[in-house]
Amino acid sequence: MPDIVEMHLKLLFDLDNLISDMEDESYKKIGFQIEEAASDALINKRNQLLRQLPRELGEIYEILKKRYRQAIAPVESEFCLGCFQKLPTQLAAQSQNILTCPNCGRILYWRPKN
Repeated sequence: MPDIVEMHLKLLFDLDNLISDMEDESYKKIGFQIEEAASDALINKRNQLLRQLPRELGEIYEILKKRYRQAIAPVESEFCLGCFQKLPTQLAAQSQNILTCPNCGRILYWRPKN
């Protein structure tokens, strides 16, 4: 996966999680609040990032976002951490490409090995 596309996907993922948390009633009950202008700025930034992705990938991301809370999933030890299924061995060899999990369909990314 090209580095810039992967970076945009990860940022989009993080923004979606933050926006989801902002809208969660349980967070509001404990006092987690954000001003409307800041919320609008986050949503605008999210939409900007989405437009910077290749069109087809952006569409896939949005479809997956409607199906799952998390549209992308990291791969660790050959397992998709979205559905916890072992991935076919040949996928690891293609880790530089944009791939989806054959089981759940989430967009996969490989974490750098330490």
